[in-house]
Amino acid sequence: MKKLFISLFILVFLVVIAGVGALYYIKPDRDMDLYYQNVPLNKRALDMVKHLSPELILTEADIINLAKKSIADNPQVEKDVLVTGASFTLDREFLISDLNIIWKNRVSAGIQVTYRLHWESPNVIATAEKATMKGITLPTSMFSERIIPIGNELPKILKIKELVWGDGEVKVLFKKPTFKDLQELIG
Repeated sequence: MKKLFISLFILVFLVVIAGVGALYYIKPDRDMDLYYQNVPLNKRALDMVKHLSPELILTEADIINLAKKSIADNPQVEKDVLVTGASFTLDREFLISDLNIIWKNRVSAGIQVTYRLHWESPNVIATAEKATMKGITLPTSMFSERIIPIGNELPKILKIKELVWGDGEVKVLFKKPTFKDLQELIG
């Protein structure tokens, strides 16, 4: 009986050590925040119209700030997942996000999610393509689509035709305004 008790105690001790080790292993590697700088899309669009240019260039920093703003405005990204910090990298139409999260208000973890960006009027939609936590692959079905608002930040007369993804920038191409659009603008 004494051997059984000692074996059970050792087993419980090993399970507790493994649990603490797992929590330590998945914790975030670096401190990140949700601070972002506002991107003056409205002002840039008006400058573009003044210069009669049919396109607006968004830099990697602009896209990153818009993505951070999207998360900062709604950090509860899934039912039990709260984002406490984020860092992004833009690689053409892919947005690689390093996220510090808290799951169920208890477990801190660092995850990386690669999103594919595509245009769906009036916003950019980010769809999870790959997700990992410390090299462990997570199912992308755990992550819902994220919305990065662009169209709502622009003057109403400007309608986005398409986005062209490049190295470190995104070209926003606009539709030519219709006669009706011009009438609405004049009043």
